[in-house]
Amino acid sequence: MWSMRATACLVALVSWRTVLAVHKGPASTDATQDVAEAAALLANASRPRVRAALTTFIDAEPLPKRLFLVLQIARSGSDWLLSLLNNHTDICIPCGPNFKDFGLKTDMHTLVGGNAFEFRARDPKYDVGAHFSLNAHKRLAEYKPGEGASVAGWKSGLFLKPSHAKAAHMNAFMRWIRAHQVKLILLRRDTLGRVVSDAYNNTVHCTTGACVKANNRRTVYLDPTNTLYKLKKMEVHFDTVEAWCQSEVPKLTHLVSYDDLSANTQDRMDEIFKFLGVKKHVAVSAMRKAGGALKDTISNLDAVRAALKGTRWFKEIE
Repeated sequence: MWSMRATACLVALVSWRTVLAVHKGPASTDATQDVAEAAALLANASRPRVRAALTTFIDAEPLPKRLFLVLQIARSGSDWLLSLLNNHTDICIPCGPNFKDFGLKTDMHTLVGGNAFEFRARDPKYDVGAHFSLNAHKRLAEYKPGEGASVAGWKSGLFLKPSHAKAAHMNAFMRWIRAHQVKLILLRRDTLGRVVSDAYNNTVHCTTGACVKANNRRTVYLDPTNTLYKLKKMEVHFDTVEAWCQSEVPKLTHLVSYDDLSANTQDRMDEIFKFLGVKKHVAVSAMRKAGGALKDTISNLDAVRAALKGTRWFKEIE
């Protein structure tokens, strides 16, 4: 438990650091350590006044890079897109940090997603903006010395299940986006190909020929009724996220379809580079698309065809 004296000292310390951060401009070389200390304290602080002071300090620390997030779901080709972005000399994708250093059990950068968020969504003390700032500071601190990229970004799951994401959390996320002018790239893949990738729980792209060859030999059985349900659910999910981003931060949002990106990689990447404010660059990646044609991959193809007949997904297996 915090003593009253310890609480008062902590508030004074954080307030003093906040003043320095606001009036002295760029973060000092000790800023990373300061943020790490603030993160550890925030993870364990229970008193509202202490949490408020820590949050103020964290948000006051300037983020030195232009930031972007790739909003996606699993098996959407996001790692491939990040590899294309990371090959640009002006863009860097910082690796994910070890959040045990912050005393946190999960990557708090993910706004909502899966069971990990359920306890946070029900926690009235959960501060979306503070944790996104912590994540950004920690990732940026892991740049290698001399790295000159002017834009940094990473991927984030963004699920809008009412039982997980409350309106307050969603509003706080958008406030953080606006405050730091973070650009959002929504990578959309609500296709049968994604359902197949998810069914055998494997990567969409590989870095080795052996991996590609192994995936090309895979076959998968799909429950026809459940497959159609999943596709419709994904469609609604993406429509909701897309409408939300476009209505809240239209100038900070860029939409890209995975299939379009695969078919017209250079053109779509040129659009993304322009959106991020960097020069054009040859779209190159060490990752290669894995998996064979859908008609050769789905073992019960006739049943799946019958279930999808009359829908937009039927053309994928014509």
